[in-house]
This record gives sequence, structure tokens and C-alpha cells, in this order.
Amino acid sequence: MSSSRLSRSIIPTLFLLLLCTTAPASAAETIRLNGTGCGVALMKPLIAAFQKKHKDITFEVQKSLGSAAALKAIAKGALDIAVPGRPLKPHEAIPDLTWFEYGRTPYAVVTHPGRKLDDITTEQLAAIYVGTRAKWPNGDFIRVVLRPQDDIDTTMLRSLSPEMDRAVTAAHARPDMLMGVTDQETFDHLKKTDGTISFAPLSMALSEPGAVNVARLNGVAPTLANVASGKYPYTKKILVVTRKESSPGVKAFVQFLNSKTARAMVTKHGLLLTRGK
Repeated sequence: MSSSRLSRSIIPTLFLLLLCTTAPASAAETIRLNGTGCGVALMKPLIAAFQKKHKDITFEVQKSLGSAAALKAIAKGALDIAVPGRPLKPHEAIPDLTWFEYGRTPYAVVTHPGRKLDDITTEQLAAIYVGTRAKWPNGDFIRVVLRPQDDIDTTMLRSLSPEMDRAVTAAHARPDMLMGVTDQETFDHLKKTDGTISFAPLSMALSEPGAVNVARLNGVAPTLANVASGKYPYTKKILVVTRKESSPGVKAFVQFLNSKTARAMVTKHGLLLTRGK
């Protein structure tokens, strides 16, 4: 065989080998995701399930930024997916973004695991926040974990009753109170600090079974069945926000969120799905 014919036969083969070698690298992708603590906790098992069939896609999920910071980050291009725990405000709803409500998780009265509180009334909870009911039955002091004044969790807590609204205002004026700026910080206080109590998303408690104690409120358990029936109206919305010009990996993950597998998983982790209804 002449050298020219040999070259013509080898070059196509080398070209195919080059394509096979470089294709996986070009398909690899890293998706940056963050948001409210309960949203991030909810996404972690979904990410693990998604990656079983998309091994070329990795995720970068740092410590929870909270809703507002995550929305700022995705607007600036620093995130690919934001998972806020509230609807977007007018200034956050920029044309470059698209979003949908994925579902709702119940708020619950949550305590340190060492405090086996089964049930509490709104009146009793208000007395704890004001400070007139300052001790547990064994005499230990109750430690309230507050959320920031302008946080959606604080707004929902105030909505329990006019008495609870006044109690939250009084609690924020008390010195030396614990503060959970994000869902994760609140959850960490409840896990680690004896005597604590707060009003927190159920999905955080279900992310680590047994880590905290969940109580009924006015005799009603914060379950998805009770939310669906209207018996328990206190819920936190979980949204999924992406850029309109999303990558193939982001589009695939968003599509996966509506799959049968994902829907079963999020229900188990405390989210009542609202997308598609």
C-alpha cells in the first residue's frame, strides 16, 4: 500500500478516536444550586437519584444562602438553580429568569429532641414567645429560636393569631434570644441546643429523622394529608428558579423533578406537590 493510501485510511480512524476521547469531556457539566434551607435539604436526595442516570453531571451545593441571597446569586449568574421558600418579589422577577411553584411543606412547632412535646396550643406558644411561660415541666428554661423580622417564616408565625402576632413582636424585643437567619441555622440550633423551640418547615425535620421533635399544633399534626384536606393551613412554598437560557443539564434536572420517581421522593420528605395541578 502506498504511503498516500495509508494516510487516507489512518486519518479517518484517528479522527473517530479523537471524537470518542473528547465527547465525554464536552458533555460534562456542573450545576450550581442553592436556596432556602428546607429547599436545599429537599433537593439533595433528588440530586443523588438524578445522578444515577446522569453520571456526567455534577452539582455544587454549598451551605444554604437563604431565599433572598440565592435569588440575587442566580440573577447575577452565580447560580444555575435557586430554590427559594417564597414567591419572587417584583424586583427579583427579572426577565432573564423563569420559575414555578414545586410544592408546599408544612410549618411545624419543633423542639430539641430531648423535649418530647406532643401537642401545644397557639395560646401556649404565644406565652412561650412572650416569656410568661419560660420553663419546661422539669424546670429547665425554654429557649426560643427566632427568625428575622422580615422573613416569611416570621410572617407565617404571626398569622397564627393576633395574640401570636403580639408575642412575636415581644420576643424580638427580648435580650439574648437565639436567632436562626436561615432554615439550616434554625435547625442546627434545635438539634444542638437543649430546651429550644421554634416554628420551622417540616421538610427540615424529615431530612434527618429523629434529629428533632415535631409537635401537633392545636391538636392537628403537620402532615401532608392534613395540609391537603385544609385541616392544617400553615405551609411554606418551595419554588424552583432557573435562567431562561438554561443548560441541557439544568433542563434535564427540572424535567426529572416532575418524574414519578422524584414525586414519590419529595412526598416522603414532606413536600405536597402543587406543580401540574
